[in-house]
Amino acid sequence: MPVGVWRRRAGAALALALLASPASATWRRAESPNFIVYSQSAEPELRQEVARLEDYNDFLRLLTGVGDPPPPTRLKVYIVRGRGALRTVRPALRSDVAGFYTAGEAGIAAFADEKVSLGGGDEVLFHEIAHHFMLQYRPTAYPPWYVEGFAEFVMTTKIKDEEIEFAQASANRVAWLTHAQWLTWDQVLFEPPPRSSADTALYYAQSWLLVHYLLRDPARKALLVAYLGATARGEAPRTAYKRIFGKDTRALDRDIRNYAARQMTYSRLRRASAIKAPPITVATLPPSADDLLLLEAGLDTGARPEDALRIVERVRAAAAGKTDDYSRRVLAKAEALAGDGAAADRLLDPLLAAAPRDAELLYLEGMRHLVAARRDPAVAARERKLAQGWFAKAHGVDQDRFQTLVRYAESLSGDPRFASENTANILLLAHKLAPQVSDIGMKAARILLIRGEFDEAERILLPLASNPHQPDLAAAALAMLQRARARQALSPDEPEAAAPPAGSGSR
Repeated sequence: MPVGVWRRRAGAALALALLASPASATWRRAESPNFIVYSQSAEPELRQEVARLEDYNDFLRLLTGVGDPPPPTRLKVYIVRGRGALRTVRPALRSDVAGFYTAGEAGIAAFADEKVSLGGGDEVLFHEIAHHFMLQYRPTAYPPWYVEGFAEFVMTTKIKDEEIEFAQASANRVAWLTHAQWLTWDQVLFEPPPRSSADTALYYAQSWLLVHYLLRDPARKALLVAYLGATARGEAPRTAYKRIFGKDTRALDRDIRNYAARQMTYSRLRRASAIKAPPITVATLPPSADDLLLLEAGLDTGARPEDALRIVERVRAAAAGKTDDYSRRVLAKAEALAGDGAAADRLLDPLLAAAPRDAELLYLEGMRHLVAARRDPAVAARERKLAQGWFAKAHGVDQDRFQTLVRYAESLSGDPRFASENTANILLLAHKLAPQVSDIGMKAARILLIRGEFDEAERILLPLASNPHQPDLAAAALAMLQRARARQALSPDEPEAAAPPAGSGSR
């Protein structure tokens, strides 16, 4: 599960400052074309924040030329009050963490502490949304420096009352470039991202500056597009750089230093919402959400097994004595995903009787049986078969829920015909709905390689093999990519690559 984490660091404005209403404790849910936002802000402030996120999304579309309709899987954003609230979702988070982004088979979401206000504006949240956006609309084998440099370039976007300013400098990145010895451009362009914290900070700063230099001039932008295309097709980065840019990295260093000192500019655009407000609906959640919403979010985003057990205990305590539908629903989810199957049955049966076409409840019924199959090999075949029926019903109600598809594929895993065209199509649809979830892409690519569908496997593996946040997964994807290009099929008996540990790839 890829997880992007941001922390407070001395002298660095890396925090998120979002509007809040201290007098309000009520949770609200706002929905817009691209986002679902949970916040305890008053409704007018929440609407303003969602409009800002939609304006940022429109800006990214304009910058990248994306004209696709909004994806069916909207990004969930949780605006929380305090870092203790973040640890409700992820109990193992360090105390200096101010927010995180996660994309896994259970769900995709960003979490941010509204109380941290070091002057960083929306930079870190915008950085993560840029990664999310790039994987949604423009997935390919980008060099790691471009993946991070582009996100750094757009994260400084300032959304004001009537206009958007972009391409401004990040004070934090400028400080690193001013006071530290730079990495060589050969290191940035042609070597894996560094692991030490100081070198990583420089890598981000130099990647930002390089992308700024390339994107702010039409001629240089054309060279960049040619270079990205060449490396995505498999040309060696050094060879492509020399052929396309026509100068060595020492000359590049001179040009970029001169650009940073004298030639950097920024631009202004009219805010899209200043012309036409985006459609936003806001609903007030029941009072029980005060105790249960963030616990539910932990389950919805795939908490580690040991954390999930603690969350279940907390849900049981928080839901005790409550009779409202939301409390019963969250308790049913906790029992189905990580608790007691019999208890899940007692809770889900009346909920489904009242709402027989509720896609989430149908999905939870499937998970109740899939979890039982995982726990006990003696009943696994029977429980997987039961899970399949519920997942099929859930998909019939909501065909855009990627979690249902990937769990349905898992329920087929005991069948000798698992690597069938049907399973491949199920995982390909899940990948299309959630291209940010690397584990789904790896599973789909594996089945395609077993089936000898090399071109489709290569398309999926390209962005995974250049993932700077998950080096272990990227190495496994690269090995599979090389097999796809060599037209070497996988055997169904070959073991899957080990999943990277939880939290790998964190920043």
